[in-house]
Amino acid sequence: MNESKLSAALAKASGWVGQVAGVVAVGQGEQPDGAPTIDVWVTSLAEAGPLPDEVGGYAVRVRETGGPIKAQ
Repeated sequence: MNESKLSAALAKASGWVGQVAGVVAVGQGEQPDGAPTIDVWVTSLAEAGPLPDEVGGYAVRVRETGGPIKAQ
């Protein structure tokens, strides 16, 4: 895995937080085969803005939080 390429993809995707409707968090995930992914958490799949299928050559997986993320 190319760490700098993955870091660049994560940095690009992090710009979606607060800029794309519903996106509240971005992080690194993993496919069942171990391939890295860019995981994007949204408050609601129905209300999320458009997101690409991949960024920087890594698959984007959209996950629903069920509501806003709050610090505890």
